[in-house]
Amino acid sequence: MEVVNDIQQRIFDAIKTQLPPGERLSNVLQETLHLSQDAVYRRLRGDVPLTIYETQILCKTFDVSFDGHGSLQEGKVTFNYNPLDSFAMNIRSWLGGMRDILAAIKQLEDIHVTVSINESPMFQMLNLPHLTRFKFFFWAKTFLESPEFKDQKFKREKIERDILNVGIEALNLYNSIPTTEIYGPETLRGTLRQIEYYFNSHVFEDPAYALELLDNLVELLHHMKKQAEVGRKFTHGNEPVASGNELTMYYVDTFIHDNTYLLDWNGGSSVYFAHNVLNYLGTTDPYYSKESKYILQKLITNSSQISEVNVKERERFFSNMERTIMNFRRKVESELQF
Repeated sequence: MEVVNDIQQRIFDAIKTQLPPGERLSNVLQETLHLSQDAVYRRLRGDVPLTIYETQILCKTFDVSFDGHGSLQEGKVTFNYNPLDSFAMNIRSWLGGMRDILAAIKQLEDIHVTVSINESPMFQMLNLPHLTRFKFFFWAKTFLESPEFKDQKFKREKIERDILNVGIEALNLYNSIPTTEIYGPETLRGTLRQIEYYFNSHVFEDPAYALELLDNLVELLHHMKKQAEVGRKFTHGNEPVASGNELTMYYVDTFIHDNTYLLDWNGGSSVYFAHNVLNYLGTTDPYYSKESKYILQKLITNSSQISEVNVKERERFFSNMERTIMNFRRKVESELQF
């Protein structure tokens, strides 16, 4: 019965992450399975197992793979992902996907997210929208070679209001979720190299726009440092909140291999990590989540906390990054003068 309850809970967890803000799982189950409230709660508590028919209905309705959730074997994991052809190749669609994921995460009870960031703190970058626009453009044009970006150069342009609003919604959701974030020596250096590549390859419509993006990077660093000082997340240009929005930041001076997101909530856990540039892989497999948590804890053990404490380490981390950016900025300025 314990294994059955575990599988059943994992199916519920997979459905819960798809629900829109404010939607209760119990109400959804009542409507989908045509059960009474009492019958639904018995299934949610694990007192009564789902029937084969009920399992089939839920898996079909919410596109949940029973093969993945019904097979609890160490060494075998089923991941979910969004095929590239399932969303439009534009920043509006991409940001909307980020917002919807964060909205679903926000609904989980007592949620906490632990993140290892090997280069791009994408949710933090939402504070400077033009950096987010640049990252998306670079990935779509240069990595994925999307046909619609083939002959385009990156240009200075105003971000459309509806796109900006979606980004703000995503940022507000991210700020409201408690996070532990682990950074390393490569933080933002990949973005810096991408700006350098576009500058040297003449992909900027106006080469001077590289300077504005570099200034944005410095602004982002300053904002991240302010958040680390108070241990709170808040929107760029605003003041820190008095409570909530918890941020615990660590620095490890070795290499971080990937962007891993571990979600822990009351009754479950799941793991997501970046995949195929614009995509992600996700699983609620308990074995994989347990091992991912173990690895992240080991990474934290070998890191230095730089939020609220360890002023010297915090200054060193942010000063080194800013120095690297400013060195390249001076190089760009020098080349623009000729």
